[in-house]
Amino acid sequence: MKTILIPLALMILMSGTAHADYRRYCDSVSTNAESFAEERKKGRTKKQVQEDARLVAQQRELDPSVLEAWYAEIEWVFSGAQKRYGPVASRQRRLDECLANEGK
Repeated sequence: MKTILIPLALMILMSGTAHADYRRYCDSVSTNAESFAEERKKGRTKKQVQEDARLVAQQRELDPSVLEAWYAEIEWVFSGAQKRYGPVASRQRRLDECLANEGK
C-alpha cells in the first residue's frame, strides 16, 4: 500500500505545481490583456499597439515567441467581442477564459 501512496502523493504534488504554473501563466496573460486594453482605451489602434510591442520585444531582445504571444493578446483585446470591456473587465474575462482552458 505504501508504494501506491507515495506515487499518488507525488502525482498530487506535481499536479498542484502544474496548476500553480498554469495559474501564473494565466495571470501573466490577463495582465497583458489589461495593459493592451488600457492602450485601446487611450485611443491607440491595434497596429500602433502591435508596433509598440514589437519595439519593446526588439529592445529587450526577447524570444520571438513572446512577441507572438503578445500579438495574440492584442488580437484578443481588439476583437469585436472584447471591445466593449474596459481594462479591468478585460483582465478578468481573459483570466476566466484562460483558467477555463486548463488541461484542454
